[in-house]
Amino acid sequence: MLVGILIVVAVALHLRNLRPDKTCANCGSPSQFGYSRKAESELEGIGSLCFTCLVGKLTDDYENYEGKALVIQPAAGFPCYVFQASSKWPDSKLAKEVTEMFSATDGACNQCRAKAHYLWVTSNGLKLSNFQQLLSEGLSQTLLRWGNVRPVSLCGRCCVKSIAKTIEQRGLTFLEICSPRSTDGFVIPMAY
Repeated sequence: MLVGILIVVAVALHLRNLRPDKTCANCGSPSQFGYSRKAESELEGIGSLCFTCLVGKLTDDYENYEGKALVIQPAAGFPCYVFQASSKWPDSKLAKEVTEMFSATDGACNQCRAKAHYLWVTSNGLKLSNFQQLLSEGLSQTLLRWGNVRPVSLCGRCCVKSIAKTIEQRGLTFLEICSPRSTDGFVIPMAY
């Protein structure tokens, strides 16, 4: 399985280098990110964005989302950072935990007290080699045992600030990033 993941990452990196447009589609600055409307988009459906334009786009998306999503902090070593609907992973312990966790929150942002649509959890210990474990065993048996604190409620603006801060501090780039859309789910680093 690890070999398969490594092959996918190598192919994704190769495809990224083949892309002729490495400038931001909005402002023409150098681009480090691919942005799409849904996970696993075809290459033609992924636009190039610089960091500033990406943050603006994510802020709009996250503030307009009406569902509930668990957001796992971006992590190094993953080529994608995408939203996955819980319904796409019906047998996943992680998908089942999303509903349970939201029922135990007060609904206000931990930072600004606005209405929260997100639960933010840090990603310490998350690697390609244990990603499948996160899906199958859920947060309580993985991230929360790997030194991460319980998820905190955030509004859209504060959630994007946390995402942007992590990307900047860790110098991350992603071939594909997509925001939450219409249904409940989770935002996770992935390799596919």
